[in-house]
Amino acid sequence: MKKQLTLLIVAVSLLLVTCKKKSGPDEPEQTPVKLLSRIIEVSGFPTPTTKFTIYTYDEKKRISTISWAGKEFATYTYHGDELFSIDTKFGNKRNLSEFSYADGKPKQIVRKFYTDGELKGGVTLGNIYTGDKITEVHVNESGTVAQKRFYRYAGDNIVGYDSQTDVFIIKESTFGTKKSMYFNSRLKYINGIETFDRFSPNDLLASVIKYPNGAELRQKNTFTYDDDDFPVTLLTEATFESGESAGTFRYTFEYKMY
Repeated sequence: MKKQLTLLIVAVSLLLVTCKKKSGPDEPEQTPVKLLSRIIEVSGFPTPTTKFTIYTYDEKKRISTISWAGKEFATYTYHGDELFSIDTKFGNKRNLSEFSYADGKPKQIVRKFYTDGELKGGVTLGNIYTGDKITEVHVNESGTVAQKRFYRYAGDNIVGYDSQTDVFIIKESTFGTKKSMYFNSRLKYINGIETFDRFSPNDLLASVIKYPNGAELRQKNTFTYDDDDFPVTLLTEATFESGESAGTFRYTFEYKMY
């Protein structure tokens, strides 16, 4: 009798452990991931100021909102598994970007620009693919291609970005082997809307922007990392081609498990 009771207790214990590993009766196991929750930036001359950027996520671990300087700056919405819109607001300005898809890939992004709630203009971004990567974007304004953007890759990192309007600007980037702070909230496709690179998986070590008149803006990044190879601090030093400083910026990255 005692032996049967012991076996029953063990069986119940195993059942409870199995149940705890599931999110629901028919759902797969949910593995917590490390996601960027806050960026602390210290910058400015001659008196540095501290700024905070806060990230929130939805139940599928996708960026939901970004707040900056204590105010919600960007809101992300999704239709199923696809990013549908990015709505950004700053002061009396609002930019709404809406995505449309073809064959599961973002084919077009319509951007609308508002001031004091009134539509003031807009552009349409059309993506051109090579394989599964966006290599060219046409920015259409009032029926005319006003800008062309070109992307070059090394693996999954964007190592080259060229912007062609009436001038041709080139950006070249060098990446390391450790992780980007956005590693677990990466985009499957670049969108050309966010001002930060949430596509490349690795840490950006250096970049240089080259202008047609010979001017250059150079950026050197020095990171420290945690035990999971995520960056926790960043010193960014920007210089002109002459070597003159264009600013120094310090960042701290905080994460949460979701």
